[in-house]
Amino acid sequence: MHSAPPLQRSRPRFDEASQDVLDHLRRVFPIGTWTVTRFDGERQIYLTVDDTDLGVSAGSAVAWSSAMCQNLTPDGGPLIAHDMRAVPEYAAVIDLTGSPATSYVGFPLAKSDGTLFGSVCGFGRERLPLDADTHTELITLLASLLSRILEADLQATAAERALEAAHRHADTDALTGLLNRRGWESMLAVEESRFRRFGDPGAVVVIDLDDLKRTNDTHGHHAGDDHLRRVAALLTSAVDVPAVFARTGGDEYGILIGGSPLRVVGQVVAAIRETLSANAISASVGVGRYEPADGLDGAWRRADSAMYLEKSRRRGDIASAS
Repeated sequence: MHSAPPLQRSRPRFDEASQDVLDHLRRVFPIGTWTVTRFDGERQIYLTVDDTDLGVSAGSAVAWSSAMCQNLTPDGGPLIAHDMRAVPEYAAVIDLTGSPATSYVGFPLAKSDGTLFGSVCGFGRERLPLDADTHTELITLLASLLSRILEADLQATAAERALEAAHRHADTDALTGLLNRRGWESMLAVEESRFRRFGDPGAVVVIDLDDLKRTNDTHGHHAGDDHLRRVAALLTSAVDVPAVFARTGGDEYGILIGGSPLRVVGQVVAAIRETLSANAISASVGVGRYEPADGLDGAWRRADSAMYLEKSRRRGDIASAS
């Protein structure tokens, strides 16, 4: 008697499940655009999109104040709106944005702590048929199941990150204990798919020391090494949100901040500047916001460009003062 082959078990992936949900909704519910979105604290990001009507693309984003889904609250608008002009909350957003949409469907995706992650939502140029409300139970069920898959994927991803951090010895800078350049680039490549899958907000910060060469020339390379170690310790102490740190070059550091909207990133960068200044360390700092369109590599390039622009301005100020 032959035994059955073992079942192949794979972890649930939120992006794949999102596509499955949208494929099913496309078949059963008549509306032009279906999407799974992420609220990142400031914007609504369209993570997965099935669009035949309004030209919405995956990775695009709108300000939360311009999103219909800002009304996904107990006292907000209805989950299914046949004609948004008839609902004051939605009509106000149309007046603000000039959206050509007439109908709307929006069901929340919640994390295990009850906070809003995003939504399953749909838009269309035409009014919905009279029987559209009969799909409420189905979409509620799909959104609930997708929320559970989201939570499982988030937990599995957190475990992966912890395991990766424990195995980064070969990619660690011996001098500072931070990631080295190879480790930084490898980490960004791995995180890219996660940022895209969950629509995580975040940014890359680049710090370039202005005075390392002078320290080396005046006090010797041992003093320069001590300076690099001290800066690494100051950076890690100044950042109080989830982040990954690296020494990406001789006198350059990189920080990946994940899960924090731009407002929080700004506060973190201000704390970095204040900490360095309080310790008489001269450095140029650049920030690049993560955008799904060009990913973490694009954020790194923007941060690098901003850092060099600040360094150029600082040199110009010094030259003008001398």
